[in-house]
Amino acid sequence: MLPSRLATALTTAACSIGLVALSATALTGPAAATTTSTTSTSTTQRTTVSGHGMPAGGVFTAGTGWKLDVRNAPLHPNSAGMVANVAAQTAAQYSGVAAFNAYQYSTSFYTVPADQPKVDVRWTNCQGKSSVPDFLLGPGGHFTQVPIPSRAVPAKGTDSQLTVWSPDTDQLWEFWMAKKVDGVWSACWGGRIDGLSKNNGYFPQHFGASASGLALAGGTVGIKDVQSGVIDHALALHLQAPGTASEWSYPAQRSDGFDTSANRVPEGTRLRLDPSVDVDALPMHPIAKMVAKAVQKYGFIVTDRAGCTAVVAESPEASINATGVDPWKALMGSTPSYSIMKGFPWEKLQALPKDWAEPAPTAPVGPSGPVDTTGMDVRYASDTAYRVNRNGWGPVEKDRSNGGQAAGDGRTLTIAGTTYAKGLGVHAASEVVVPVGTATVFTTQVGVDASVGLKGSVVFQVWRGTTKIADSGLVRGGEPARTLTVDVTGAGEIRLVVTHGGDNNYDDHADWADAKLLTKLPTSGTGSTATTGSTGPSAT
Repeated sequence: MLPSRLATALTTAACSIGLVALSATALTGPAAATTTSTTSTSTTQRTTVSGHGMPAGGVFTAGTGWKLDVRNAPLHPNSAGMVANVAAQTAAQYSGVAAFNAYQYSTSFYTVPADQPKVDVRWTNCQGKSSVPDFLLGPGGHFTQVPIPSRAVPAKGTDSQLTVWSPDTDQLWEFWMAKKVDGVWSACWGGRIDGLSKNNGYFPQHFGASASGLALAGGTVGIKDVQSGVIDHALALHLQAPGTASEWSYPAQRSDGFDTSANRVPEGTRLRLDPSVDVDALPMHPIAKMVAKAVQKYGFIVTDRAGCTAVVAESPEASINATGVDPWKALMGSTPSYSIMKGFPWEKLQALPKDWAEPAPTAPVGPSGPVDTTGMDVRYASDTAYRVNRNGWGPVEKDRSNGGQAAGDGRTLTIAGTTYAKGLGVHAASEVVVPVGTATVFTTQVGVDASVGLKGSVVFQVWRGTTKIADSGLVRGGEPARTLTVDVTGAGEIRLVVTHGGDNNYDDHADWADAKLLTKLPTSGTGSTATTGSTGPSAT
């Protein structure tokens, strides 16, 4: 679980965020710039301008967690009770008006160009952890080589959150309690999302700047959103008392809540404004109407714990620092930020089912099954001149499971009690390139290594160039090995890829066990037989 956040003072203008799930950090961003970059993804093409400010519509791709249309979604069996809980929490604070966190407890946002200089962020350990968390520092760490602009400033408030987006590398960083002292950036917590364009809106493992692991950028009301007149994504909602920390709903990955009542609202819960409500007829500020219409289409997602019910808006600090202008003043007019949400119909919300829209496990793709190696030359993948493109933790281990940071510190490859003498031990996200030579078949037993028990969830894939030729589907810790067998005739090389199971890569020790390349031996006139036989698994 995440350690709790430090206490922060409440004001009538903003509600501080409380976190009790894993440390959170604030994201950093670039100062104003004029570089233009175009980023292509498999589903969208965006043209972005580097500099301060979140782009209209946010940074996540259509169809991912923060961009799902909820208008026709079913309701939670206890929707009425959960909504009554939210309405009661809201009514108990500040005359029933939710905070619109633009000036404190929000995040500054920066879009960086491809050539933005990178810096290592120092970890302050403000929560007194007993050791450095895995994957935080060092090569490939979440705080390592972050493209933070020299003039970046975090949001105001003790959370001091900062967000950095690099369209060119398809990455997002967020930090909590970020600051720059004597030219050195530091933060108490945070994280990085790789492959943002395909991400469902949350950070891997225990990383990220919110208690739930959900990205701040996903649910923030952007300045450019409001300038455009439309908020085209779901919105983060902070509650004073989310459901208990042992329970959450997808896409949340954890929680810092404490409510154990029958009507509790877990972090990750999606709340939709009844689509039948005539928003234009409501006596609300224009910004609140934009929020209401977004919540009718995309919903709120309960993201964190706070001092009161709060909607999160982009901090103007990046703009003020770059231009001297506070864009919220023109957008809010004479209405103070703490009155923006006045009149919002909280009692008209509707709760969606737990884990709504969580992706289903992928079914295996490609031929599979045991292979008869009679009359075949057998060459193990671990005995080839394979090369490692990436590995999520430590080195790829030859004929051992993935261990720690040192080479050779793994254990015997073991999947659900069955041991293997040969294979490759990796950790998601991983990619190993194996030369095929004259082989015609590649076959392997795959699974989560037994060293992590019932933890871990991964997907094994075999790629030939840009074509995926095998996919294991979701494999969880403790499950028996699955066989993948594919034709690799003339491939030259294949890529063995392991991804996390759609959640994070914590405990994702993955085994390519008994991985071997098979070549049919000549039979005419020589009487040749297989030069090397598969030893196969041995039960333990």
